Amino acid sequence: MHRSVPVHASARPTRRGLLVGGVGTAALLGLTACGSNEPSSSARSGSGDGAWSFTDDRGRTVRLPHRPKRIAFLTDTAGAPLWAAGLRPVAATDSGQGIVAAVHPDWSGVTKIYSADKGVHLEALAQARPDLLIDAVQADGTLQVTSQLPAVSKIAPVVGLSTYRPIEKIAGTADRLTRSLGAHLTDSAAKERYQQASTRLRKAVAANRELRVGFVFGIDKSSLGVMNPKTWAVLKTVSALGMRLVPVPDGSANTYSQSVSWENVPSLPADLLVWAVSDPLPDNPLWKRTPAVRAGQFWKPELTSWYAYSWDNFAELLDGLATRVHTARTGVGARGSA
Repeated sequence: MHRSVPVHASARPTRRGLLVGGVGTAALLGLTACGSNEPSSSARSGSGDGAWSFTDDRGRTVRLPHRPKRIAFLTDTAGAPLWAAGLRPVAATDSGQGIVAAVHPDWSGVTKIYSADKGVHLEALAQARPDLLIDAVQADGTLQVTSQLPAVSKIAPVVGLSTYRPIEKIAGTADRLTRSLGAHLTDSAAKERYQQASTRLRKAVAANRELRVGFVFGIDKSSLGVMNPKTWAVLKTVSALGMRLVPVPDGSANTYSQSVSWENVPSLPADLLVWAVSDPLPDNPLWKRTPAVRAGQFWKPELTSWYAYSWDNFAELLDGLATRVHTARTGVGARGSA
């Protein structure tokens, strides 16, 4: 994200970025292979005593003389898919927004290195003696914590995991990293459920091709945000499945979303609205007069759905989208491009 405090989490999105302290978001793009069980050429490790290397989502390769055994997760968005994949850290961040809790981790013996008032505790992190750190890569390619706390990189080498890629790439990279570190993958069944949900959504979209879908969230009392399909993981993924999304104009001000004044919200060219990344639903008469809302064609998934990047969590999200797409009527929203 472009905000300047990646070590703190915000509970609500802003015009410039959404949920920083481990929130990524949610991330999303064209579908690729969901990650096989074969090691990638960019992640090599021999035995636990052999040399180890891994190329992260920034294209940077970390090389170490021995495979790391003590891992720390600097953000909850980067940590959640790794917890879910079966990687157990010695230290980890939990911003308290429910992101980590959504993947049901076992915290016994794990040092918590984050608090809402102080952000990441460098002393606690150092005392955990990690030999590898996992940080989130933001939409602009920078690391979320390390870029603003350079002292972090003096503790241990840093691998970056992007949360602004298609779902398959996020969870696939987490699986690849987990395997390379010698941990046993625990989410294979969840991956199968995700693939089934993806197929179901693809079929629902194909059967309702003219349906226009907008992913929106509350910015403030005067405006609503329309999420940019080119940035967010879920939107990249559903777009690759054929879903027609409300477009967002290019420009740095619209990297994450386009701000729409409330008086213009009823004119959004969307037949189905999905409320994302913020709570609660708006208590605004203009929202209630929006055609899709008036027709009952809107859905609000759990807030953590956008940030707990695991196969299981996103299987549930795509399955829910498939149900809504299957039953929604086209031509409900205002006319316009989508």
